[in-house]
Amino acid sequence: MKKDITPHNSAEILSALREINPFWANKEWPDLPQIRRYPFYSAINYLEEIGSQRALFLKGFRGVGKSTLLRQIGNWLRNERKVEAKNIVYVDFEKRPLRQIPWKAWFNVWEKEFKPAEGHIYFLLDEIQYADDWAQEVRSMLVNSQYRIIATGSAAAEIQTVLDQEVRRWISLSVPALLFYEYLLIFHSNSNAYLENEILKGRSFLQEGMLDSTVLNRISGDLKEVFKSYLLHGGFPEIANVNLNLTDAQRLLADVVDKALYQDMRTQFSRQDIENLERLFEYICRNPGVLLDKSKVSGMLQVSRPTTARYVKALEDGDFICSLNNQKRAGKAPLKAKPKVYPSDASLRNSFLGRTEEVLLQPEEMGHIVEGSVAAHLSAYAQAEGGQIGYWRKKDNEEIDFIYKGTDSKYWVIESKYGQSNAKWLRALEKWPASEKERVSICFLVNRDAADAKERAPSKELPAFSPSKAEGRLVLDLSSPREKAVLTSTDLSLNVERSIKCPLHVIPAPVFLYLLSRELWIKANKKIADKNPTTGALTGKAEIEGSTNITAGSTGIKMTKKST
Repeated sequence: MKKDITPHNSAEILSALREINPFWANKEWPDLPQIRRYPFYSAINYLEEIGSQRALFLKGFRGVGKSTLLRQIGNWLRNERKVEAKNIVYVDFEKRPLRQIPWKAWFNVWEKEFKPAEGHIYFLLDEIQYADDWAQEVRSMLVNSQYRIIATGSAAAEIQTVLDQEVRRWISLSVPALLFYEYLLIFHSNSNAYLENEILKGRSFLQEGMLDSTVLNRISGDLKEVFKSYLLHGGFPEIANVNLNLTDAQRLLADVVDKALYQDMRTQFSRQDIENLERLFEYICRNPGVLLDKSKVSGMLQVSRPTTARYVKALEDGDFICSLNNQKRAGKAPLKAKPKVYPSDASLRNSFLGRTEEVLLQPEEMGHIVEGSVAAHLSAYAQAEGGQIGYWRKKDNEEIDFIYKGTDSKYWVIESKYGQSNAKWLRALEKWPASEKERVSICFLVNRDAADAKERAPSKELPAFSPSKAEGRLVLDLSSPREKAVLTSTDLSLNVERSIKCPLHVIPAPVFLYLLSRELWIKANKKIADKNPTTGALTGKAEIEGSTNITAGSTGIKMTKKST
């Protein structure tokens, strides 16, 4: 970035810093959201554990709330960790005049004016890509054992290049678009409180009774309309928070995409490259879940395979898309090498393609949208929990949409079939090697309808697939077809004897996304709450619309009426 030649005196710099650091005047940031998203807890956990030799970088698409998260961390440091105000320094490099001045100019003014106290000093550096020589400056700061650095940035391709080169100095934490549970927690808090208090009652995702069809049906009925709103414009907090019609909301999202492409990518790509990136993103939006054939894409864009690979990486680094790898360990190399790619957020995809409310009535389109949402939620869950998410494919008619591998090396098998036939994925699962079958702990069939199995009679071709008379749901026995077994709802663990028994739960898409993202939020909340009992869902004591307290416990969360 070209350095600004306009002189700036110390008073001007100090005034700019004071304006964005309210703690220095015993104030707080105005209109800062109280509810904390799950990456907040992950960031705090990292901050508690990393030493002075590494900085934390919050990465994510424009508009997902990185700057809000950074200020919430500042709030937490000041109010809950009781860090001295002068030891918290927030710098927004996107705003002038801080965008125009050398790094040392603002740093020296702060250091001279405030003479920081003993203890750790926290630098919250927003939109760091606008600062000159930022990587070198951060590197020099990390030498000081007092300093702790957290940064955000939107020029993903440029920043990721630095992060890749300096992996020993940075920890990268993804901040995705809003997950479905977060969307309810923030924008439909009363509905969420009802679900918690009347149905869920603090239970976690896989806790006994949670996946009973009666429970799932009750949850599904309360989520249907909210889910539609979420798919159309719910992934971006600022846009979801304003009272806009769909056309205006999508116009704002389209502007965000344009900035992410034509502004954030311009330091790494030519204009022609950026136009190709846009064409590739459109191709993925129109074909979510496509097995990306780089040779085919190269021909479509008329570029080389290495250039195509560079484009795909740029879209991944910029959180335009998420990619899954084939988890099949043996087989043809070309098939294994093809990633399965999805847009990173349903509302982003729908706005980019100009989809209106009519898309909600189109089964094929909804199938694409729901599958992409499942991919995004599973990707977020895998990253937060240290697991792996991929797909399994042997040939055209033998594929399983999602395989989640936990840190215990056990598998979840998830198939997203929005009103489609499910026979192919079951055939694929039956052909797994015995050593892989033994590690399957649970299967989910994510669909459109109510969570029961009455209209989904087992295929005659699949004798190992049978309905549970006791529970009204499907159960899969992965053993020989002659060794059939039916599991009860309490048998949620893998039983390895002569046969392998695995519960198969049919679950509506809104319910699956809600419960999975709720589980992620609970776990992230609890990790930091165990270390810091005063750190709850919100700032201080959790409140929703002044009437509800949120508490993270060992088995889930509890919402209770606030005492007056």
